Amino acid sequence: MLKTKRLILILIFVFLSLTACTPPVKEIKKVEVKPAPKIVVQPIEVKAPKPDVDAPVQQDVLILLSSSAKIYQKIAEHLMGALGERAVQIILSGLPAQDRAMMEDIKASSTQQIVAVGLKAALAAKNFEDKKIIYTQVMTHEKFQAENIKGVSSLPSPEKLFSDWKKLSPKLSKVAIISGDNLEGYLKRAKVAAKKNGIKLVVELVKSDKGFIYKSKKFKPDVGGQWILPDNRILSGKALKEVMAYSSRRGRQIVVFSPKLLSFGGFFYVSPNLEMIAAGVLQRLSDSAGKKFIPGMSVLPIMDHTMGINQNIARQLNLTIPNAYRKYIHAN
Repeated sequence: MLKTKRLILILIFVFLSLTACTPPVKEIKKVEVKPAPKIVVQPIEVKAPKPDVDAPVQQDVLILLSSSAKIYQKIAEHLMGALGERAVQIILSGLPAQDRAMMEDIKASSTQQIVAVGLKAALAAKNFEDKKIIYTQVMTHEKFQAENIKGVSSLPSPEKLFSDWKKLSPKLSKVAIISGDNLEGYLKRAKVAAKKNGIKLVVELVKSDKGFIYKSKKFKPDVGGQWILPDNRILSGKALKEVMAYSSRRGRQIVVFSPKLLSFGGFFYVSPNLEMIAAGVLQRLSDSAGKKFIPGMSVLPIMDHTMGINQNIARQLNLTIPNAYRKYIHAN
């Protein structure tokens, strides 16, 4: 019994000793952790740039040539140079079945703008009602009367021609033109231009080369000049040579359309400025881009031409070529 009490006292002593040696435990203060403030990101509205409504719509262009004639190819070169990869050039083969198949392919294509160079190309494309056709190198225009098919003139500028002619021949007062029909608009321009330069213009209409020869020989002596248009409906090689020989013997001034005709007695020649014709076509392409029809007049006039003067004929006519025109003297 005594041993048991002693053992209990020893255990109490040990426990008190261990308790006295234990360091005091500090009270841990609670720290209030505030939540981080929310970062609100305002969305930035990105607006797509507004399209330039005035900018022309860039469209693919098909250039259709009636043949591989040099004059057609030169116009096409000017157009291709300006249009670049937007343009594709096709030449009619002259084989009816092949050309019909090709035109069917063009009709079914998505191409909306077609440039037709020459009458055959213009006629081949004229019935494409859902496309816009711009044609050139066509003499008359009565077959093309629609809002989606319009032309660029391939005839020389009468305004410039009569201005040049009067400067080369100041005493000239009366000039004649013999042509086929359906050139009323152009001949009206020519009459106005001639009158502006103090020249009376006489116009005769014929239907054949025989009529051209007959009328040319019937003019009175007061007709001091004759302007021969490139109208293959009434011209032939024989008719040209005969009329030019007849007129030259009578001292009549003859304006022709090709430098090759100067050697037959032509005083000077005027021919269309192909670069200006191409510029007119490009203008019509730009004006009609993105539109259903082609705006503007039926045929866009070209107010310029190239020229060359036969110095020998000028001497025979006792005409002095002004200094400003000597650069146009054609080399023999």
